[in-house]
Parts: sequence; structure tokens; C-alpha cells
Amino acid sequence: MSNNKEIDSKKGKESISGDNPKKNGLTQKKIRIEISPKDKLLSIVHKIKNGNFIKEVENNIFNQEKKESNGDEQVLHVAILKSIHNLWNGKGHLFQITCFYQLIIIYLEVVFHLLTFQSLDGKILLPIVFAIPVGAVLGFISGIFGKQLNQVLIWIFTTALCLIFSTQLVYNYVFKTFLSIYSVGVVGKDVLEFFDQILAAIGNNLIGIFLLCTPLIILKILMKKKQIDMNSKPIGSQVTALTCFIVVQFFGVLILPIFGKETYSPYDIYHRTWVPEMSVEQLGVLTSTRFDVKRLIVKEAGTTLNTGLLLDNSPKTIAAGIKENKKDTVNNKNSKEKDVVKKAIPTPTPIDTSPNILAIDFEALAKEETKETVKMMHQYFASTEPTRKNKYTGMFKGYNLIMLTAEGFSPWAVDKEITPTLYKLIHEGFVFENFYTPLWWASTIDGEYVACTSLIPKSGVISFYESGSNIMPFALGNQFNKIGYSTRAYHNHTYTYYKRQISHPNMGYDYKGVGNGLEITESWPESDLEMIEVTMPEYIDDQPFHTYYMTVSGHMNYTFHGNQMSTKNKEAVNHLPYSMEGKAYIACNIELDRALERLIGELERKGIADKTVIALSADHYPYGLEKDKIDELAGHKVEENFELYKNQFILWSGSIKKPIFIDKPCSSLDIMPTLSNLFGLSYDSRLFMGKDILSDSPPLVIFSNRSFITDKVMYNSKTKEIIKLSEEELPEDYISTMNKIVNNKFLISESILDEDYYSYILSIIK
Repeated sequence: MSNNKEIDSKKGKESISGDNPKKNGLTQKKIRIEISPKDKLLSIVHKIKNGNFIKEVENNIFNQEKKESNGDEQVLHVAILKSIHNLWNGKGHLFQITCFYQLIIIYLEVVFHLLTFQSLDGKILLPIVFAIPVGAVLGFISGIFGKQLNQVLIWIFTTALCLIFSTQLVYNYVFKTFLSIYSVGVVGKDVLEFFDQILAAIGNNLIGIFLLCTPLIILKILMKKKQIDMNSKPIGSQVTALTCFIVVQFFGVLILPIFGKETYSPYDIYHRTWVPEMSVEQLGVLTSTRFDVKRLIVKEAGTTLNTGLLLDNSPKTIAAGIKENKKDTVNNKNSKEKDVVKKAIPTPTPIDTSPNILAIDFEALAKEETKETVKMMHQYFASTEPTRKNKYTGMFKGYNLIMLTAEGFSPWAVDKEITPTLYKLIHEGFVFENFYTPLWWASTIDGEYVACTSLIPKSGVISFYESGSNIMPFALGNQFNKIGYSTRAYHNHTYTYYKRQISHPNMGYDYKGVGNGLEITESWPESDLEMIEVTMPEYIDDQPFHTYYMTVSGHMNYTFHGNQMSTKNKEAVNHLPYSMEGKAYIACNIELDRALERLIGELERKGIADKTVIALSADHYPYGLEKDKIDELAGHKVEENFELYKNQFILWSGSIKKPIFIDKPCSSLDIMPTLSNLFGLSYDSRLFMGKDILSDSPPLVIFSNRSFITDKVMYNSKTKEIIKLSEEELPEDYISTMNKIVNNKFLISESILDEDYYSYILSIIK
């Protein structure tokens, strides 16, 4: 028996020896199989999936401790494994929940940036750093209660995080801006009217939504494999950990200056200038959401007024750009056609060029005011240079005014054969060749607000709705009411949408929409033509009149199966060489064209076309069209920071026999002061953020991302690119000065809204 064992032992030794590489003349180094990093990663993923990762780490630690160290590489390997083990399975499993939150927030921020901005740069460091304290807070809350409640909390918080990022992805896809917490509460129910469009947007973003909901799948796996300890954690340790991680928040704030402190840098966005789009891109979704909530609660302004800078401190320029005829150019100053137009529209001589102001002593008001914000505003307006009266002042005095904000209107909807009335109107009357319609945060209602008030909307709120409880003496409804006009407003969709039943009567209008007096055929979208036909009899014989329309026929989606106006006019566009979406967009705008044709026809039939002014501008460009479809309609690749917002401002009257060309840069912010001057209304130009386009004041077009256009430059705030528009050398501080002027206008507009500023001067202007 003993001998047999001995023989077996020897055979075993021989077998072992036979497998020994040294005995076979080989070295250990020569037969080692190298495993690629990719294969190692796949192996780890497989272990996590099967719930063996943590156990594998533990076993490796204990096995490694039994072996002798074979060099620095093995010692480092053991140290790393120990660190992972201690971090994940330390006392009370302290960091498991916190690390989970931090990792998924970092993941969500990075994926969202890639999906929304299509790129990453060094500034992604900031959302990553700011994710750590947020994860710590959520981890603390999810670890101080009993196991069952902690499990509920981790599911609630993880779901909420995925929902926030996914909602912002879809909202930005549809509206090209980011959703504010305020808007959810104010217009949440109204948005459900566009449920089909929301579903379509979700369908177009399924991959992105899946990626942003992946943390829920990971959490499910970890919970199923019991990889996260949800038991209550020691409070003392939790507080200590929370304190340490919150320190990272201050660290993140401290490193902001490494990206610079100039205007629109992360430092400036965080501390001074609130620009939602830039904040999301540079600071992250969660930090921006925190600021959004803070601004809603504290009602603080989004930027800091540069009190050392007066509005008129910008370099003085001659406001060129008003031409009576296209042949009247810089090199053709003696155009005969220019003289013909002058004879057609006589102007009083001598021309009154006094300031367009009211008798308001802002300096005296500032001295008496005790409220600091209002005092600052008085000082601002005291330093603001007014626009001056000009040869067009009072040109339309006593005329009727029909003003329209046209849903999704753009130059791409205009065709000489298909939309002949629109073509006629943009080529007759005043022809604005460099007019822009910037896109603001609350989409249509912000576009209306800008055109109707000459104020910049406040981000994060529905400014028009907020203004409903304010004094609005310069709104055209109130202005014309005061001088004996009949004033009415109409909207051919639900009358409560965006709370227009509050804002529009406050502007001085007798307001009707679908549901409170406007009876039209139910459809989506509703017909502009039908609205015009139904409402004209209410005012056309009640002269002088001012009527305001907010149209809807041009609303997205641009298809032939979800847009009844597109379907109605499909036959007229079938022959066009465009995509289905491009054809559908033009088709739904045919309804607007026919509405205007009907309107002008009735004005001519009544013999009042030459005593009536039609002013039409868009609420925003048609963002319901994909960018490639816009390029298709434009016939070229449209530049996205400026050209995308270039539009038409129709200002027409039957009394204008020759077109008056204006190539001065201007925007929807300038509509109110321009109309006020043309109609000879009593107003103070210092109280508007826009300017009378026809005055000699230098132009300034402002966009929501703080880019701007002057007569000298086009400045891209995102890229810091400067496009010079003249050969004139720029002053050294020109861009920084203009940035401060633009920021001041944003702040003052917000303050006018928040403080109900016009109420402080109401007794004077009466």
C-alpha cells in the first residue's frame, strides 16, 4: 500500500514537473498570455452582470495576501483591490449609495452634453465636479432611514434624475431652449394639448432617452444582486462624509477662474450673468436647475447692473441704413427715385428732431426713492439717451392699425406664386432688409411679449403672464385706447393658452379666443383665414381701430397627416421640389396668405386701405423644421447663430406708393417704439429696450444668448467670434462695452417686470 502511494506520488511529481516550463527549457516570460485592456474590461462587465464582481474583488484580496509579493506591480495591484474593497464595503457600507449617485449624475451630464451639444471640451470638468456634492446630499438622505424607506428613496431620486435629463433633452429638441421649473406649473396643462407632437419628439429621441434612463437598469441589477446595502448608516459617519463632499462644491467654485473671468465665462455665468443655455452647457443641467429654482424663489435678477456704464457710453455711430429705394445706395446718393418717393410722402418742414420723451425727471425720482432697486432704475433711465423724432414721426397719425404676430412665419414661407399676398406685403411699404426675430425662452409667448412691449423677457418665467398684474401704459392697446381708438385682440386657439386671458386685457384689448367668444371650426391648427373672416365685421366699421391678432395656422408639426392647414392646402404645393416637411410648412402658411388677402380685400372694399397700417412679424423662426429642411427651403446651409433668426417685418399701408428700404439692423424688440413714433403716440423712448428703427440712433440687435449685432460688428457670445461690418477700426474696449450694455438691458427688463416699474411713474405720465 505504501509503495503504491509512493509510486502515485512520484507520478504526480513527474506530471507536475512535466508541466513546469523551466524543466522544458522555457521561461515564465515566454509563455505568459497577454490579455488586452479591452478583454479585461469585458471580463469585468461580465462579472458585474453576474453579480460576482464584489465577491471576486474580496477573494482576490484574501488570495493575494496569502501570496508573497512578486514586485512593485503586484503590491500596487493588491493596494488597489484593497481600496476598492474598503470604499465599497467599509463600515456601514458608507459610500455605496453616495458613489452610485455621483457616478450616475456624471454619466447623465456627459451623455446629455454629447446628445445636446454634440461635443465635449475642458469645461465638462465643472458638471463632473458639481456632481459630487449633489450625489453626497442624495446619498445622505437615502442612507439615514430604515432599509425599506431608503430603497424607496433611491428609486425616487434615480427616477427623478433620469426624468429631468430626459425631459430637457426632448424639450430642447422641440423648442430649441431649456425647460424652466416655473413653466411646468404655469403652462403644464396647456402643453398637453400638443400631446401628439410630444410623442413624435419622444419617438425621435428614443436612443437618447434610453441612454439617459440606463441608470434605472443599473440600479435594478445592483438591487437584485444585493450589491448596495440599503440599511441605515451611522449618522456621525454620514455627516462627516457629507461635509467632505460639500467641500468639493466650494472647490468647484474656486476653480471657475481657470476658465477665465471674462463675460460669459463659467465664472461670469455662475456669479453674475444668468444665461440658461450657457449655464446648461458650461455648468451642467443640475447646477442650472438649482439656479432656476433659486431665481424662482428669491426672484433675483439674472445679471448685475454695471452702474458705472451709461447706456449712451457706447461709441457714437451714425445710424445709416434708411434708403428710400434700392437704387439709393451709398454710391448713388442722387437717386431720382428717392426724390419721387419724397414727393409721394410729404413730410413737414422743418423736421422736428427733439427727443421722444415725456416730462419725467428721473434724477429727481432717484433722489427721493428709498427702495434700492427702483432707485437704481431711475438712475439708469436718467442716463439713457433717448431716440429723436424724425421725418417719419406721425406719418400714420389717425390711421387704423392691424398688428399680427404670425406663428412660425419666416421668409421661407414666401413665394411669388404660392403666397402672393405675403410676397406683395414684404416688397411694398417699408422693406426691412436686416430684420431679426430672436428665439426666446418661452417660445411663442415670449416672441409676443417682445413685439408688444419692447422688453426682453425674463428667463424661467412667462413674462407676459407676470405682466398681467402690472401697469402697462405703453402697450399699444392702452395707448390707442387713450386717444379714442377701439381696441380688440384675437387668438384662434384656446383663449387661456399661456394665460392670455390675463395678459392681453391688461394691454388694453377686448380679447377673444377659442372658448370665450371666438367661434370658429375646431381643427388643429385652426384657420387664420376663418379667424379674419369671423372677426373683421366686429371692428372694420368702428374707426379708428387698432386690432391685434396672434395667428396659429403656421404651427408645427409640419406634416400632411397631423396638420389640417397643411392638408387643406396640399394641392398647391405638390409640385414643389421639397421634402414632405418643407411642402407642409409652406402649405400651412398659405392659410395666413389667404387670410391677409381677405383682409386687404375688405379694407379696399370699405375704402380704408390707404388709412390702415398692417404690421406683421413672427413669434419665432419655424423650429419645428429640422435644420436640414430649413437649409433645403433656403437653398443653402443656414448659419445658426444669426442667419437662422433673420426674418421679415411687414409694415404696409395702401398709402405708401413706393417701397422704403431699410437696411439698418433691427429686430422685434424695435417694433413698439417704431410704431409709436409713426403713429405720433406720446411715449418715452428711454423706457423701451428697443429703438425706433427710423431714428438716427445706432442699431442694436440682441439675441437670447447675448450675441448682438450693431452697425460695426456681429458678435457671437458663444464662440467669441467678431465679424466686422465696416472697415472702421474698433475702439479697444468696444466689445466689452457693448457686452455691458446688453447685460444692462436684460437686467432692466427683468426689473421692470419684477418691480412693476411703470407704476412708479404712472402719476407723471398721466
